[in-house]
Amino acid sequence: MTLAQWFSFNGRISRKTWWIFYFLIPIGINIAATAIEAQFLGFGDAVPDHAGMGGMGMGPIGIIAAVGGLWVTLAGQAKRWHDRDKSAWWVLVYFIPIIGWLWSFIVAGFLRGTPGYNRFGPDPLAPELPPGGYGGGYPPQAPGGWQPQGPPPPPSGGWGAPPPPPQGGGSMPPIRRG
Repeated sequence: MTLAQWFSFNGRISRKTWWIFYFLIPIGINIAATAIEAQFLGFGDAVPDHAGMGGMGMGPIGIIAAVGGLWVTLAGQAKRWHDRDKSAWWVLVYFIPIIGWLWSFIVAGFLRGTPGYNRFGPDPLAPELPPGGYGGGYPPQAPGGWQPQGPPPPPSGGWGAPPPPPQGGGSMPPIRRG
């Protein structure tokens, strides 16, 4: 996954990709940012004081990591909603008090996306399958995000084609006169 793909809101991702690139790595980056600030910039208020309470102030590295982490989190959520064939606007569910974050977490981390192509692209678990699951017809997603709409075209021949109409009306050859 490239850096541009990591920050992009387009396409679909699998649950495994979400867990690794959009959950675990951002947590690791935030832990590393906090450790760097505590070690090199002297932000010691992240460490609890004698009363067991510590000010959770953030320095410049922590702020950059938090803003980048928020962007990456929203991008990952949007891609997981796309995998479920829902609009990225469903990311706003996250901001519903009390249950929103839990709902988003369950959808992103545990629910399977729609199998096969959907309007957001190929299935991340089986990208080589033809669109719609039928045996051909439409090309894979074309450049520019165009997706075919409607039923598949009729078969042009081969195993799936209907038999040709009967010719001549019978099994006897026509009689030639003259």
